[in-house]
Amino acid sequence: MPPSPQATRSLVPHPSRRLAAAVAGWHRALLNAQAAGHPAGGNPYALLQAVMHDPDFAWLRKLSDLILRIDEANAKGATPSATDMQGFLATATGLAEGEDAEFHDRQQGFLMRPDVAKAQGELQAVLAELRQDARQ
Repeated sequence: MPPSPQATRSLVPHPSRRLAAAVAGWHRALLNAQAAGHPAGGNPYALLQAVMHDPDFAWLRKLSDLILRIDEANAKGATPSATDMQGFLATATGLAEGEDAEFHDRQQGFLMRPDVAKAQGELQAVLAELRQDARQ
């Protein structure tokens, strides 16, 4: 017997969680790219310190902050409001489409890496889908 429509809907993650996962994948790929060749790159504890304090990693905090805001909005079973979701989409779209010049310049240097290109493509697909859903 096929699952009920209600059961099927409960299996689909909330759009904010899908967005957070796509942003996290892009962040992870960019972080790995930035860490390659960096002295802290081979040590997870040193890398964490670099991510938090090294100016070379500061540009990635825009993604970290977005992920944190989405996660906080989803805390304890809550779901973000439509207004919050629009803000998350706008921030992610702005970063993905180069509206932030510093971020754009830094991430452009890594787009030739297959993992970064794939993660950015996956984010853009999720963004397009979520923007389409928001219009309906």
